[in-house]
Amino acid sequence: MAKSDKENRGAGKGDDYYSHWADYAARATAEKHKEHDEIVVAAGITPSGTVHIGNFREVITVDLVARALRDRGAKVRFIYSWDDFDVFRKVPAGMPQPEMLEENLRRSVADVPDPFGAEESYAAHHIAAFEASITPLAISPEFIRQSKRYRAGAYAEGIRKALEGRDKIRQVLDQHRTQPLAADWLPLAGFCDSCGRDELDFAWDGEWGVGVTCRTCQAIHQVDLREGGNLKLPWRIDWPMRWKEERVCFEPGGKDHSSAGGSYDTAREIVVDVYDGWAPEYIAYDFVRIKGEGGKISSSKGGALTVSDCLEIYEPEMLRWIFAVARPSAEFQISFDLDVIKLYEDFDRSVRLAHQPDDGGKNDKKRNMARRTLQMASCDHRRIEPGEPMPFVAPFRGLSMILQVYDGDLTQSLAYYEKRGEITTDAQRERFDVRARCVWNWIEQYAPDDFRYRIRTEPVARELEADPHEVIRRLVDVLEAKPEIQESELIEHLKVVCDGTSLEPKTFFPYAYDLILDRPKGPKLSTLITTIGVDRALPLLRGGLGRNV
Repeated sequence: MAKSDKENRGAGKGDDYYSHWADYAARATAEKHKEHDEIVVAAGITPSGTVHIGNFREVITVDLVARALRDRGAKVRFIYSWDDFDVFRKVPAGMPQPEMLEENLRRSVADVPDPFGAEESYAAHHIAAFEASITPLAISPEFIRQSKRYRAGAYAEGIRKALEGRDKIRQVLDQHRTQPLAADWLPLAGFCDSCGRDELDFAWDGEWGVGVTCRTCQAIHQVDLREGGNLKLPWRIDWPMRWKEERVCFEPGGKDHSSAGGSYDTAREIVVDVYDGWAPEYIAYDFVRIKGEGGKISSSKGGALTVSDCLEIYEPEMLRWIFAVARPSAEFQISFDLDVIKLYEDFDRSVRLAHQPDDGGKNDKKRNMARRTLQMASCDHRRIEPGEPMPFVAPFRGLSMILQVYDGDLTQSLAYYEKRGEITTDAQRERFDVRARCVWNWIEQYAPDDFRYRIRTEPVARELEADPHEVIRRLVDVLEAKPEIQESELIEHLKVVCDGTSLEPKTFFPYAYDLILDRPKGPKLSTLITTIGVDRALPLLRGGLGRNV
């Protein structure tokens, strides 16, 4: 019987089961912040283009650590910041209305119109798409729109502290700059109240007032920080300010932020020196790449793969598993070619391992790790107990054949497994439906041509030479005599069907595949024939005898 959530809580200390990389991050975070009643974990991204599967690595990393913290009994607040008060710098390839978007460069992404005409802004369009895409993955952070927070004056105190500590900030930043910042530099950014552009000059009155002069339209404005508006902090100061404001205890960052002198290094100095705060526990994560494409995924290049794209091919639990099984520091690829089959087989193998009973041997550690990783990957965070019966899930290869036999008809494909007694419960039917849809999507969208096939709808007559004709006749005779033949019996017939001829099975099978599939190879012939049924196979095979039905 699986342990209850209550039994799981508090079990994260001194238990070998809790040895996932997220458990180690959770342990370090919890021990550093013992005095906190609530552990805040954070992620975020700028919605300047499609929020792609590479960006997803940050949110899934935080989600996994949040789960591990809750398993330790911690109260967790998971926040996700939409940095939609950033500058729109480049029109991504493939966007509709590129001219309109070009006209809105240098404005806040929260103020650029939605070129799709569906949401309140360009940023809101990408935000809505991403938030909807992670719902099937059971990820539900508290979303924060930074444009709204800044404009409401929520960070007035943080901005003023940066202005007061500008000399300390400049000293930190200058350590990593080839050109030092000017002596009169102010840690401010923002957008003109008149034209919305970001090319501004600032003057601070030493209190709450900031004078703003726009270099684009020459407008002059006076801003009271307490009233909010269009001013903000530059990224390297904004990040540590929000660490302090939100009391962040854990937040990962991409390796581009994690190099020596990068934004994390400078932020952890600024949060201490200027904000009297702390730097959160940190994990640097590597890039996710798409197999066959060089370089990291980029929103600005257009055509970036999203979480929704991946969920068309990968089951939610499996997509979570792909990220959970890889350490954040490891770069990996998302595949859409034949490697998809291997990934599914690796996943199913891990599930089988997790359900095995422990035997006190060296493989118990591997079984425990498989169970913990699958618990972290599961949408309901359910723990697998040793020896627990494994639910039936159709293997990818076999299911791909069944689906193609029935031309993608999920109802008929399900009936095939029900007839065999392999699917008997509603839960198994629901699981079948999820995987079958993913497999069929892959077949239609990504499978190589030599993997795809369709059963002929009409027989085709072939003039065969003597030996192929004879072997086809023998096979037809067997099927006519035994229309209910089982695969195991058919296999035995296929082993000897070529005896006494110049053919052997591997040289004969292409003739049968041609008659059934219009191609020289396909799935295992015995499986193919018994799956489509003798009544459907016989008319097609008789075409090799010069007769149709």
